[in-house]
Amino acid sequence: MTPTYKMPDPIRLSREATLAEVKNALHAARCSAQVAGSQTEEFVVRELLLTVIQQLDRAVTALRRLPLS
Repeated sequence: MTPTYKMPDPIRLSREATLAEVKNALHAARCSAQVAGSQTEEFVVRELLLTVIQQLDRAVTALRRLPLS
């Protein structure tokens, strides 16, 4: 008779937790950059913050491509 319950893989769970933490940090940084950009009228600052937001989005997309196992 085969077991009906498979024990969780601690390495996989740790990796998933780390990836979630990185994604959350990137999302928080993105929100902070958006708020900072909405509070300034200077063109250069706004453009730099838009670039930061684009790079954060790029990092999140790359994280989604990482295999979990």
